[in-house]
Amino acid sequence: MEKHAFLPVLLGSDINAYGMARSFHEEYGVTSLALASFPLAPTRYSKIVTVQVHESLVDPEAFLAIVLEQGRELSARYDKLVLVPCGDSYAELVSRFQRELSEFFIVASPPHDLLETLVNKARFYELCAAHGIAHPATRIITAQDARDVDALEIPFSFPVALKPSDSVSYLDVKFEGRKKAYILDSADEVRHIVGEIYAHGYTDTLVLQEYIPGDDSQMRVLNAYVDATSTVRMMCLGNPLLEDHAPDMVGNYTVIRSSSNQEVYAQIQKFLQGIGYVGFANFDMKLDARDGSYKLFELNPRQGRSSFFVTLAGYNLARFLVEDRVFGRQTKTVYGDHESLWMQIPKRVFLRYVQSAKEKERAKALIRAGKWGTTLRYAQDMNLMRWLILLRMDMRYFQSYRRYFSARSANSEGVL
Repeated sequence: MEKHAFLPVLLGSDINAYGMARSFHEEYGVTSLALASFPLAPTRYSKIVTVQVHESLVDPEAFLAIVLEQGRELSARYDKLVLVPCGDSYAELVSRFQRELSEFFIVASPPHDLLETLVNKARFYELCAAHGIAHPATRIITAQDARDVDALEIPFSFPVALKPSDSVSYLDVKFEGRKKAYILDSADEVRHIVGEIYAHGYTDTLVLQEYIPGDDSQMRVLNAYVDATSTVRMMCLGNPLLEDHAPDMVGNYTVIRSSSNQEVYAQIQKFLQGIGYVGFANFDMKLDARDGSYKLFELNPRQGRSSFFVTLAGYNLARFLVEDRVFGRQTKTVYGDHESLWMQIPKRVFLRYVQSAKEKERAKALIRAGKWGTTLRYAQDMNLMRWLILLRMDMRYFQSYRRYFSARSANSEGVL
């Protein structure tokens, strides 16, 4: 049997997974395999990614058994298997089991103890402070605090931001009014939400922070790839111009203009190499106009769901991983400086709801110049069924922004 050079094995079926499949296809002409617990619209009816559904894939024991079984089978047909997690839960599982998975797969993941520190926001901010990385002023709330919530002290002026330290375990917490993150205007609101979160099964700490003023266009997102020697090989900065405003989607970018900032690049490069990071990293930060600093909100130990903006800007995400781990070729560190526009939503939605007039005109110029694109509208993978899916997604964005967007919510982002 003829063996092929390598196969990308993606974990997930969302827009992140499709963006990585498209990156692999554009650069190497390969069709990816995606393993997922549920089939999602972005990867349906695709010719560039084959989705296998395993409902128990998010269970740790089942995950290891399923992925190892796939590794044994696929290794007979491919020289190398490249494992790419496309979600928080999968990133944690890959890091936890990377020793076992490495028998069959190339695994570019940080050590598990480091990952646990990075994904826990309370511990992450401690690490930032130790490395001189600016972040919003923070107060940690514990389950013990919630037992006497009326006595909870709030050391910041309002509004304030509130979010869970452990976003993965928070996924299982359900109650009326639940959001990914909160902007709250009074002590009563803070105490009510804290009480609700702990009353519905959350056990980790909460993060209460000062609010960094500014609309969506003050946010920044940075994607990086760090090679097997913990050397940063690529960084690309993006300027989100609009975010999703639906309660469960807060913090997900829908329009990004790629940009650059050498000072930010230098700081993040030093941080990643200093902590011994490996693999893809996705940072969210916000420009604090009060002092001109960029305040870091979080690090996701994977490429972001909107990270196709990096490939669109000319820095194909798959290429850096494959050159490092499949072909073993060192590359010079790339600092993204190309400007392009990535959009997940229809142009009409963006032009109606973007708050910054300056950024609106800049984006329109990029559109006129043809320097824009989307993750899902890939000419080599379009067919009638995918066109209908994308049309339905567009209609939902029109409805969602009409329902949830307001100038108040646009100035309430950056709480991630």
